Amino acid sequence: MMRNEVAKKYSQALFALGKEHNNLLVLRDELNEIWQIIKQHDELKKILFHHRVLPEDKKEILKQIFTNQLSGLTFNFLYLLIDKRREYFLEEIIQDFNRLVNREEEIAEVEVISAIKLSQELKENLKSKLGQLMGYKKIMIKESCDPGIIGGLIIKLGDYIIDGSIKKQLESLEERITAIPVSELGVEIDAN
Repeated sequence: MMRNEVAKKYSQALFALGKEHNNLLVLRDELNEIWQIIKQHDELKKILFHHRVLPEDKKEILKQIFTNQLSGLTFNFLYLLIDKRREYFLEEIIQDFNRLVNREEEIAEVEVISAIKLSQELKENLKSKLGQLMGYKKIMIKESCDPGIIGGLIIKLGDYIIDGSIKKQLESLEERITAIPVSELGVEIDAN
């Protein structure tokens, strides 16, 4: 519970500051880039989240890695988290901040799973259709491939899932066929 409260407090404060400076999207992109780099480098993660590493050392490491990549506002926010020993909540803060920015900017993040990589044209058509259906200005597609779905698409938006995969259709067909009583199939069963 505390993690959510801390994340909410800091993400709302950053959101208000970003809105005041008219750079919500820049902040969102910078924070997401930072988190991707942290996730990819275990040593960096260990240093940033270790309670015995001094705040000054953590700040210096961030400065060395991200100089010329981050705005002053993002650096100041990260330094504040470190000073307050709240860097441990960074992932939750970023997630909550993304949610706030997406709502403000009318952006929907949609996960699309397909059997093969989608063409750029198909992605653009999908963005357009989903934007019209859902009333969002912008659709951000996170694409992943799963050959196991055979064909079609699975679309996830928050808690909503649209499963138009061939695998799902085959499973549904199998369920309907197995639900049919044998006597209705016109098959005679030999009792011997």
